[in-house]
Amino acid sequence: EEVYRATTKELIEGLISGYNATVFAYGPTGCGKTYTMLGTDKEPGIYVRTLNDLFRAIEETSDDMLYSVSMSYLEIYNEMIRDLLNPSSGFLDLREDSKGVIQVAGITEVSTINAQEIMELLMKGNKQRTQEPTAANKTSSRSHAVLQVAVKQQSRCRDVLHEVRFARLFMIDLAGSERAAQVDRFIVLFLCMDPLR
Repeated sequence: EEVYRATTKELIEGLISGYNATVFAYGPTGCGKTYTMLGTDKEPGIYVRTLNDLFRAIEETSDDMLYSVSMSYLEIYNEMIRDLLNPSSGFLDLREDSKGVIQVAGITEVSTINAQEIMELLMKGNKQRTQEPTAANKTSSRSHAVLQVAVKQQSRCRDVLHEVRFARLFMIDLAGSERAAQVDRFIVLFLCMDPLR
């Protein structure tokens, strides 16, 4: 709760206002990055707390605004991209179209209506992550995991100009920092993805 309030809680208001946001968990193997992001049933992590507050904010403004929320969850391991919601799809490619928009070709995007549904998908996807035992952690996550939550909103009022706001929240559980001599170029590209698709 303390870490969430100090690092992430204030991003919700900006996300609802149409601003992209990113949260990284960074540090050496075994320091608690995945625990901080996922948490437990009794002590929920940043994912759960963020999503609960996001859907609470959506509910509070849903009389005036119409929302749609979708999510994708992938891992990057040795610069290979894998869809954690559909691991049988194999490795995916980053593509740039003629307008310079960078996308992950073939990534599964799931529309959702509540935080619990996203968490169930996250838990399922997390079991698909690449793991290797290390001296510090027998079940170490050796990949970067990227959760992307896309929020689209528009006014319900007919008289209001039909402005559409679109924002993305990236929550990234990075692999152990001792493994990263340089920042993974794919992480940088994800953060440069055009929010308007």
